[in-house]
Amino acid sequence: MLDPETLETRQSQAADLARLTRVADALRAYDAVSTAIVCHDVPTEIGDLYRLFVVLLSSSKPVVTGAFTPHGSGVMLDLLAIDAGGRDALAERPRAVFDVCPSPPLTWSEFACRNVIDLGRAWVPVELISMPLAGVAAPVTLVGAIVQHAAESLAGVVLHQLAAPGAPIVWGGAPTIVDMRTGSTPMGAIETGMIDAGYAAVGRSLGLPTHAYLGATDAKVIDAQAGLETGMTALVGALAGIDMISGAGMLDFLLAQSPEKLVIDAEAIGMIQRLLRGIGTPTETLATGFFETAGPEGRFLELQETRRLFRDEQFLPSRVIDRQSRRAWLDAGGLDSFARARERVDELIASHPLPELDPSVASALAARVTEAGAPHGLKGLPGVAVTLPA
Repeated sequence: MLDPETLETRQSQAADLARLTRVADALRAYDAVSTAIVCHDVPTEIGDLYRLFVVLLSSSKPVVTGAFTPHGSGVMLDLLAIDAGGRDALAERPRAVFDVCPSPPLTWSEFACRNVIDLGRAWVPVELISMPLAGVAAPVTLVGAIVQHAAESLAGVVLHQLAAPGAPIVWGGAPTIVDMRTGSTPMGAIETGMIDAGYAAVGRSLGLPTHAYLGATDAKVIDAQAGLETGMTALVGALAGIDMISGAGMLDFLLAQSPEKLVIDAEAIGMIQRLLRGIGTPTETLATGFFETAGPEGRFLELQETRRLFRDEQFLPSRVIDRQSRRAWLDAGGLDSFARARERVDELIASHPLPELDPSVASALAARVTEAGAPHGLKGLPGVAVTLPA
């Protein structure tokens, strides 16, 4: 986590995941939440299932998740079935999509294969996350990385559909270039966005929903680089027609999360969504009626149509985005965007309630996690308020 006080990163805890999830749950820009934080205060052996447990208690939105231990997916499916009201209900209306990752170049591990098969048979959506690293674990050319992505992903589709014909699957990924000067894998690079746009075109040609990791940054703090890389790559993904985009709130090569970045990114998402809606014709095609009604004085501000239409025509950002005069900005404290984002996070946490979960469901979730965690030394339920019945 990026500590907003020190601007240094620290190990994340279950409470951090709960806080981040509540912020994402409160923001309309996000259609789903994610288990994208490692909870260092729970045993590693149950980390993947515990993250899902925290998110299910902290949000009512769909979940992007993944199993990263040999036995994690089974317990995670149990948790989702408890939340849904049974295995049949889960298959009928699954709330989560699971990332499953081949290993570049061109390898599917036994663990990943088992995951794909089990999820397909449970009828829970699989999101294939091929990760060619252009120049190191994939060809250095962008088209070569796209070809490798297609090969790895097609292998996953075949395995998945042989196990469960017709089961839901998403053509996703998280490829990057490799910066040959540093050896880093920049998620904010424009070439990373270009590879994503290319493989998404392949997925669309196959009639599959598409996914990408974009809207993140390699910057270490929320600065101009963070805004530049986040905005540009998110916009590339949107213009490429990618259906599901992950990455908001992430920085430092996806190694850290920030609730403050999450609320700033929500504003960028709102702008992009407005762009994608395009220029409409809510009045007669050329809007000539405005000129007649406004008269020679041009009294457009007084028109009933202006009051009726401006909220649809304009994206109105929160106070995280400053559009005041310099004097008004100074009078309000002269805060920069990061400081305003900190205030926004606190406001959302204070005002947005936790989802209303049936107490019996919450207890059943807690009991299943406690049972799975006991052999690995889980003590208590960090980060959540639910308790087991006596």
